[in-house]
Amino acid sequence: MNARASADESQVGLQFSLYPLRQEHVRPAIEAAVQAAAAEGVDVTVGRLSTFALGGEEAVFSAVRAALDAATSFGPTVMVMTLSSGLPSAETVAEIQGASIG
Repeated sequence: MNARASADESQVGLQFSLYPLRQEHVRPAIEAAVQAAAAEGVDVTVGRLSTFALGGEEAVFSAVRAALDAATSFGPTVMVMTLSSGLPSAETVAEIQGASIG
């Protein structure tokens, strides 16, 4: 997730991946979806294989709808997503990552 010191239980995490189908170029649909999600007030981080977003429940669900609508405006699209609540703090994630490396 993006740089937040901690995420409380009222926040929801979203991870989504888009697969534009039968489109010559996939980038426009993906970029439009990411921009649409961000416009809904969630904190968005683009990864290599998926996009992550963090925000309140209403904003996250609005972001899902906006991202899907934006992507499908370019043509058929598959969207895979994962939602999670009760996210660990950034410190906890860093501690786990540090333990798994060393």
